Amino acid sequence: MNRKMILPLVLLVLALGIGFKLAANKKKLDAAKQPVDRSAFAFPVNTITTVRDTLTGDFSVPGVLEPVDHAKVMVQAQGKLASLNVVLGSRVTRGQVLGSLDVAQKQLELQAAELQLEKLGKDDQRYRELVAGKAAPESSFDDIHFNFESQKVRVEQIEQQLRDAQVVSPVGGIVVAKNVEIGEFVGANTAVVEVVDVGRLKAMVRVSERDAYRIKVDDAVSVTCEVFPGETFQGTVTFVSPRGDASHNYEVEVAVRNEKAHPLKSGTFINVYFRTGVAGDMIAIPKNALAEGMKNPYVYVVKGDTTGMRAERRPITLGREIGDRVEVAQGLLPGETVVVSGQLNLVEGSKVRVTNSK
Repeated sequence: MNRKMILPLVLLVLALGIGFKLAANKKKLDAAKQPVDRSAFAFPVNTITTVRDTLTGDFSVPGVLEPVDHAKVMVQAQGKLASLNVVLGSRVTRGQVLGSLDVAQKQLELQAAELQLEKLGKDDQRYRELVAGKAAPESSFDDIHFNFESQKVRVEQIEQQLRDAQVVSPVGGIVVAKNVEIGEFVGANTAVVEVVDVGRLKAMVRVSERDAYRIKVDDAVSVTCEVFPGETFQGTVTFVSPRGDASHNYEVEVAVRNEKAHPLKSGTFINVYFRTGVAGDMIAIPKNALAEGMKNPYVYVVKGDTTGMRAERRPITLGREIGDRVEVAQGLLPGETVVVSGQLNLVEGSKVRVTNSK
């Protein structure tokens, strides 16, 4: 054979071999991608049978304490901070002057304006008497009186500027933050310090739609926290929102009395207990029965007998939370078999085998 023909033949054989190998691998990959037929396999699950129970209307929701009065103390003017007579932890009262900007120049302007006002006041009185005695024209008095009234406005403006330069607390409480030091430049509406009054505390909590209709302003509530185990604090409902969010939850504000024996702090985690009487009959299931949690609530219901049980995906509407259980407002009836474990493997129509029924 001609040597020139050997090399092309070798390359052709290699190319064919590689092609056959790639085709075989592709068949293996395609076979691996084929979904496994599990229709004949029965997944083991644990279930419960739904019943309609009479449950009390008492329930609890978590919250975080916040101060009723919390203010950022600002100045309305701008300039260099000349004085600040508080430190962190200082107790202040409503309306107390905590410090001031440098107002030396403004005070000099006020003195000059007051002197000018005094002079114009004397001129105003003198011309008033001259006009009354027909010794001066009324037009001359008008000019003098206009200057006098304008100067009074000027004095009031400077006095207001001096007041705006003061750091005045709008609430009583404890200084919890100092944002500016003496000698620093302060812009208008800058928070110089922050004051918190922990004598009165509140918590914003969220309750379900059904509970929102049972709660009223001035209802008494109980509050507990892990900081003081075994202690119960008294609170009062001060606001029930008339508008719910996308999940049909409503904001409720609770005022909490701070006791001297066990003083609470802002930011403390608490549990608020509401007592609304008997809630009536309802179906409640464990939260772990929800296949994807409470944001997308649905469960798997077992249908059929022991010869062929299958899972049915059932969307449900949730009501209130009751400890580790949740009320089912719509979607389930008494006597239905609901999967509480093993549902991660299930899809609509999966065969199941109940291993433990409650």
